[in-house]
Amino acid sequence: MHALAMKSSTSPPMQIRMAVTGDQNFFAQKRMSLLFDTLQELGVDLDRVPIDNVFDSKWLRATAKRILSRLPVPVRTTGRASGMRKSAGSYIKQSQRCELAIRNLGQKPDFVLHLFGMYCPFWEKFDIPFAMYLDYTMALARRTWEPWAPFAKKGDLQAWLDCEAIAYEKASCIFTFSNLVKRSLVEDYGVCGEKVIVVGAAGQFSKPYEGPKEFGSHRLLFNATNFERKGGDLVLSAFQKIRAACPTAELLIVGGDESAGSSPGVKQLGFVSGAGAMERLFLDCDILVAPARCEPYGQLLVEAANYGLPCIVSNRGGMKEIVEHDVSGIVLADLSVNALAEAVIGLLQDQTRLKRYSRAGRDKVKMDLNWISIGGKMHAEICKRLPGCTI
Repeated sequence: MHALAMKSSTSPPMQIRMAVTGDQNFFAQKRMSLLFDTLQELGVDLDRVPIDNVFDSKWLRATAKRILSRLPVPVRTTGRASGMRKSAGSYIKQSQRCELAIRNLGQKPDFVLHLFGMYCPFWEKFDIPFAMYLDYTMALARRTWEPWAPFAKKGDLQAWLDCEAIAYEKASCIFTFSNLVKRSLVEDYGVCGEKVIVVGAAGQFSKPYEGPKEFGSHRLLFNATNFERKGGDLVLSAFQKIRAACPTAELLIVGGDESAGSSPGVKQLGFVSGAGAMERLFLDCDILVAPARCEPYGQLLVEAANYGLPCIVSNRGGMKEIVEHDVSGIVLADLSVNALAEAVIGLLQDQTRLKRYSRAGRDKVKMDLNWISIGGKMHAEICKRLPGCTI
């Protein structure tokens, strides 16, 4: 008999035995660990099954660095390695490695939750029900940011898409960060819409922030990791116009290794470690700017909203599902230096609007974009798909 979670007036809930799979770097993220904690609090007996992804570009760069360091003659690299080209073969191989790890567990799980879509938790035998939790699809990546879809030939891309389609067809259900991904699953892969549940995603906080948020610092916050994709050049150019209109404005840059030079008012903080350090930045700044050219979702935006920091974002990807235009922030239809500068200047000069956006963002986090709410939705949907399970 499966160890299914059941509720009754006479007996305590029984546990679902669940395996969570995905790349090992996901398991190191506090964001995901908070989701796991929530599921455990709901009565899930959780096995974490991290998979070492040998096809990940970070792994390849680290391996290449070790090899090059042993060579007698120094070899220059561009620092922009694109990683191993993706292929149906790599998708299948990683799926098989994941399946083997699940088979090697001491006890067969009732259900598997797989993080993201670069491979599937099974390939040889689909005998355990599973769900996938997706922030993007390869079809979307190909249309919106081609470096994420480095296929040598069109046929290679189609073969990968075919592998994804098999995984999505076999899944009991699919959880997504956004409606954008749900539409892609339906339109690009033929997935039945009823099978896809949009749950969103939260950030590095276990419960919504209840403390104060003040404005008037004139500080802007920008995440420069993946500088070009995040629109770093737009931010730096716009800040010159912002600084001319508001001489007390400051731009705080976190992440990334690109140099912003010595522009007045620009401070590069580098990699900021720990939720506590980021919390102080969210509370010390007036606006988070995120004019990304491509952004699947943007969990940093959720973290900013949790601390009452309004965001100015582009209308690309899933960001506009977090930030509602003129309700909890500003969504730029025109992704240009002038449009970004004008939006920032206008908001810095209107504290009433800043405070209104702040309250709306916090309300959305409190109602929907927190791990307690998201984990509860996942748990309910999973229970629906297990025989005899009720909640």
